[in-house]
Amino acid sequence: AFKDLPAEQQAKIKEALAGASAGGAAPAAGGASCPGPVDCSCITTVAKDFKGLCDQPADPKFKGALCQIYVRSAPYGGSDKSNNGHRYDSIPFANGMISASMSCQLIHYTHEEHD
Repeated sequence: AFKDLPAEQQAKIKEALAGASAGGAAPAAGGASCPGPVDCSCITTVAKDFKGLCDQPADPKFKGALCQIYVRSAPYGGSDKSNNGHRYDSIPFANGMISASMSCQLIHYTHEEHD
């Protein structure tokens, strides 16, 4: 599947993986995907960081995701977003799921990557 992607998207993925291996407390935009049990590295990371997100459970009862929309033409991705690219309630919502022994990975839908 990777080889079927356009060269530009392959380069973005390679850059993101290189950023993930470099480490750091909070992944930056274009860096590592949201931590969790499902490999989301093929999804473009839009958020600046995942500060405040609790550690994912080692053995979650259910695996979940919170899919967000980022309006590229709007400041911060829309009037409902913080400067990190997440809605104001996204981190607390995900932490509620995590505290109930479920995983919750924060992802962004990017229309350029879909038909």
